Amino acid sequence: MPPKHRSTLHNIQLALLAKVTDIHKHGYAAVLAPLLRDVHILEQDGVFIERAGRNVKGTIFCVSADNLAAHGLSGFVESFKEGYVCRFCLATREQFKATEARQFSQRTKDSHDLHVQNLLESDTCSNHFGVKASCVLRDSLDYFHPITGFPPDVLHDLLEGIVPVELSLCIKTMIRMKYFTLEYLNQKIASFPYQHTDKVDRPHPIPKTFLSRGTIGGNGHENATLLRLLPLLVGSVVPEGDGAWTVLMELKEVVQLALCPSFTDETLDYFQSKISDHKQVLLQTFPEFNLRPKHHYVEHYPTMIKCFGPLVHVWTMRFEAKHRFFKRVVHDAQNFKNILKTMAVRHQHMMAYHLAAPSFFNPETQASSVDSVLVSALPEVAQLHIRRLTTSDTIYQTSKVTINGTDYVCGMFLSVGESGGLPRFCRVEHIYLVNSTISFLCSDCESWFSEHLGSYELSPSQTSLSIHLRSDLNDSVPLSAYEVEGSLLLTPKRFIQIKQASA
Repeated sequence: MPPKHRSTLHNIQLALLAKVTDIHKHGYAAVLAPLLRDVHILEQDGVFIERAGRNVKGTIFCVSADNLAAHGLSGFVESFKEGYVCRFCLATREQFKATEARQFSQRTKDSHDLHVQNLLESDTCSNHFGVKASCVLRDSLDYFHPITGFPPDVLHDLLEGIVPVELSLCIKTMIRMKYFTLEYLNQKIASFPYQHTDKVDRPHPIPKTFLSRGTIGGNGHENATLLRLLPLLVGSVVPEGDGAWTVLMELKEVVQLALCPSFTDETLDYFQSKISDHKQVLLQTFPEFNLRPKHHYVEHYPTMIKCFGPLVHVWTMRFEAKHRFFKRVVHDAQNFKNILKTMAVRHQHMMAYHLAAPSFFNPETQASSVDSVLVSALPEVAQLHIRRLTTSDTIYQTSKVTINGTDYVCGMFLSVGESGGLPRFCRVEHIYLVNSTISFLCSDCESWFSEHLGSYELSPSQTSLSIHLRSDLNDSVPLSAYEVEGSLLLTPKRFIQIKQASA
């Protein structure tokens, strides 16, 4: 299924539920045996698809998991304190600081199979280059291999791993430098005028315990929002060129690139250079800081993208959201006798509801309320566009439309075109629905990029109007801009690749 459908929670199916205690007692092989038997049949015999008129075969492409689960399933060591703790290369933790990941010997299918063979033939209990067991999926399936089956996870590596740790490190330093106090920062976080999706993902105040814990905590959505909006919160009180601030701005760019939904060769090269730049400035600013294994895993991202595609399509974020359903079932049931059966039955009741709906997939376009407007009353640029789509004298207009799960609201900003090699932005003034076409009437903006804030300063024009289709956009994600000390600032959620205009 396309990513727009895969990310919808009711399209994520339930295959198996197990208690952690049972996994520890019996092992992954016993717990996964029924599922892997079915997948093996799918590999060998396939299933007959009536519409296709033939058997269709398949297997498991990859397993989305955090690092602990990925190492447990793939047979690698589950301790990340020392030794060979990377499932992508033969680096030891002691070597992370001095050498980049691409300079180490990369694990291959042949080398891994040799390590497993040596392990099974060895009389000692020690692991071989971080391999402590064979992969349970590899043992049962013919076309799955642990080296190409466990992608890195942006959520746990970056948003819930590196980001809260480095935010803690840098905020602590900037407080010590007396740029601001924790109370000042928390007051800014609490009073900031969050808009649209930022309201849902607004960060919580930073606890005082972050000084001793070495992390600000928080979930992935909150940490991503805090890192993105921090320049708008306290950027004006931090001097330009500050080392800790530079670390955060470099990290911000790494996160934006990691969240990118598509890549070119040039973008991958740029991603690799930004990861190197971030590591270099981090160690220059904090020479005593010990890199986490997750810092090393991020260095593999450009190579892993060539293997798995954009990592946001295989991360665990949507599966974490799926877990909420089961957490609610447990909370509401208040009955822990055979809780796995309770969760499975409730889930299938929910699936039956969606399967009984007229369409299993959500509509591509949804609008909650629309008004009828005369075409002749619209701005000239809108009239010219609409006359090419319909001969009707009236069309529909709305203030909010949802396209493939993404909300577009009047007042949000879109990126269309470029100027001087940088993306241009425009503000959505009206949204028109003509037949099956969604058109955005926008006021164009002049924009300048601020290196210190890692944000764009916008100057909207109410007189320069243009109309755009969703296919014209550089990035499908609409953005919010904020008035900060007299300037209208916008900071992207992910790296914006400029779309080349069609001939």
